[in-house]
Amino acid sequence: MCSVAAGRDRLGARVSPQLEPLKPGATVDLEPLAPELDPLEVHAAAEAAAAQAPVAADGTPLTTLLLGIRAFLNGPTLELTQSELGEHLIRLRHGIDLLEMGFAVLATTFAGTNEYDLQGSVTAIDWIRHQCRMSGHAAARAVAAGDQVHRLPQSLAALDAGEIGFAHFSLLAGTARALEGVSGGGGDGADPADPTAPIDAAAATGTDPSSPSPATTAFDERVLLDLAKEHSVGRFRMDCTQARHAKDAAGVLEEHVSAAERNHFDFIPCEDGRTAVHGIFDSVAAATIRTVVISFAKPTGFGDERPRGRRFADALVEIASRALDVHTIGERRPHLQLTASVETVMGLEGAPGGELEFAGAVPAATVQRLACDARIRRILLGPTSAVIDVGRAQRLPSPATRDALRARSGGCEWPRCDRTVAFTHAHHLVHWGHGGGTDLDNLVLLCYRHHWLIHEGGWQLARAERGLLIAIPPSRTHRSWIRAPAVARE
Repeated sequence: MCSVAAGRDRLGARVSPQLEPLKPGATVDLEPLAPELDPLEVHAAAEAAAAQAPVAADGTPLTTLLLGIRAFLNGPTLELTQSELGEHLIRLRHGIDLLEMGFAVLATTFAGTNEYDLQGSVTAIDWIRHQCRMSGHAAARAVAAGDQVHRLPQSLAALDAGEIGFAHFSLLAGTARALEGVSGGGGDGADPADPTAPIDAAAATGTDPSSPSPATTAFDERVLLDLAKEHSVGRFRMDCTQARHAKDAAGVLEEHVSAAERNHFDFIPCEDGRTAVHGIFDSVAAATIRTVVISFAKPTGFGDERPRGRRFADALVEIASRALDVHTIGERRPHLQLTASVETVMGLEGAPGGELEFAGAVPAATVQRLACDARIRRILLGPTSAVIDVGRAQRLPSPATRDALRARSGGCEWPRCDRTVAFTHAHHLVHWGHGGGTDLDNLVLLCYRHHWLIHEGGWQLARAERGLLIAIPPSRTHRSWIRAPAVARE
């Protein structure tokens, strides 16, 4: 059975002889004391004040604390200036960090018992994540941070003083733990970012860590602590990785290889025909994907008000479309398999939609967009759907025509779009299903985004004097008969 006092002992807190015991109900302003006292002494003073203050009916300071938190949250709205609100948030976050640190120490103490086993949990972290309603990563981070408290006294003092946050401390603790074995002391050298790795033996066995072994005294926290005081949590994570690499390059490489071997990506079909994607990538693979997607996710010109997520999705489709144009497998290019009737391609009223492999039924407007710049194979079916004839109809611009298009346009021809030629498709101003020709006068180059707007989005392109193109937005009640059946929409 563990007591709260045991947790305070693991923090190494002590009451300064300069501080007199507080009377019940008394309050103390700890901020003026901070410059003259060691932060641990200030922390101890706070504990002493909490221990002697009036408590709730069940007599526990923890219940009193919880009641105080509820009173704070339900109290009157504070009238603060913008500057005061910012300072209020800083102080509130500091209090949360102190509570996180206290929780971490107690979580480590709990991990040294067999209570989790008695209650049917596999590990202490498993018990903590379920009973304390936390993620497994957060539970493991707390136990690992609490286990390294006595190796990081200066970092603990910095957290107490509000110079770093608990997130900084947990990264420092993870780095100290990972370098323990490298420092010459038989530690596990575990990945600090892996919440499934076992905690230190001292925490697992409940042994007293107050007398550290030579291995636990080798880690010098000062250099990283100085960086933690200056850098954000994200930047400091990189600092810790660099520090670990300097001491154990092979270990960092092993973690990177292990992460790459766990890369995963999958397509998940949804009931409405859409597809969800799910994946996880190592840092280098993710950086590669992000770099390419972000470069294509920039707004495509005036009036592009797509949210960030939509632009990312469109960018991924645009990149994949480009790959379909240039990539070959053996002697054959991968391609979309689209089946549609002549009536659908012509956009006649009452025509069915098309059928696209891996997508199912798609609208006629989508059929027309995909058919704009595609090779079409004609297949005639008999009354019983038997194939009676197979032929070809070339609807692609010839190589010479495509070269002339590229030379004329220089990229997407939508007004004020700067997409390059490599990421455009030929578009028929008058669709070939309606008699439009595959010649320069009837062809323009459009990027994926603006090609979609023409067909599915209901926009139109028209040539003005001197050949300038004008983009015409859709009306609320009319869609162009050129692109889809002329059905009025309210």
